[in-house]
Amino acid sequence: MAIPSNKPQNRILLVGGIIFALLAGVVVFIAVSKSSSTPPAQPETPVVVAATNILAGSQLSTANLTTRPYLNVDLPVNSYTTTTQLVGQTLPVSVSAGTPITEQLLQATAGSSGSSTLTTPTNQLPIANNDVALAIPAHGATPDTTVDQMTVGYYIQAGDQIDIIGDLGGPTTNSHQVQYVFQDIPVLAVGYATATTTPASGSATTTAAPSVSAPSYFVVEMTRAQAELMTALLTGDFAQTSPATNGSPPAAGNPALVLKYVLRPVSEYGKTNSTGDFVPQIENISGPDTVIPSASDSPVTPQSLSGAFANS
Repeated sequence: MAIPSNKPQNRILLVGGIIFALLAGVVVFIAVSKSSSTPPAQPETPVVVAATNILAGSQLSTANLTTRPYLNVDLPVNSYTTTTQLVGQTLPVSVSAGTPITEQLLQATAGSSGSSTLTTPTNQLPIANNDVALAIPAHGATPDTTVDQMTVGYYIQAGDQIDIIGDLGGPTTNSHQVQYVFQDIPVLAVGYATATTTPASGSATTTAAPSVSAPSYFVVEMTRAQAELMTALLTGDFAQTSPATNGSPPAAGNPALVLKYVLRPVSEYGKTNSTGDFVPQIENISGPDTVIPSASDSPVTPQSLSGAFANS
């Protein structure tokens, strides 16, 4: 009796095996491609930050401190990695929640009246490569540039990063051009001047700074080109001149001036890169996202006010 051939069945098994191997290969290829396209995790280091808003003069504890991971390339200068390094110390300046606690924030000591004064520096300020430190006044000479108006109600502290708004002036006394002149300027230190009084006897006495911590100056970090421009703005001597007309001599216009310091959120802080250079984060101040939307608003008049409370 002849034995039946099983070649068709073998061929089916062979084809099925080949198809299965191809599918398995495709699955492995996709898995490997996904894993290779995923960028490797960058190393991180914990940094001690304020867990809550901390007022000047408060003692640091585990209740008002926490840690959050920072990429190593973004580590704040002179920061701390564990809360135990700071517990028990007194913070001489107010900080908001999320602010990294750094050595420069602890470089101030509390004055006898509770204010904060900058101690004598014991080392160099943490200035990024290719930048310089510049002291700028915390107030101007006009009613709208008083110290409380310029310092965002005294909220600008060491470790913050600020924007600066100025008026570029123009060739006439009516010329004004208000705009952001600098963005993302690090504040390295805050100085508080002592007050000197001369009584009737003629001998001068020095008293502590006022209990309301009104700063006298900020030490900020800028590029050398920015430092030149900032110095020119602060002098107020760079007024343009309008040309002579109808026999009138040339007249000086409005000089460029610094108007406001603007405190920016921590999420918009620039970072120091791996080579030690500070890279500011510049925000757009024009475009569709910055247009103030129009709103329907009927003004209040004597008639509408009277009608609003009329008896029904």
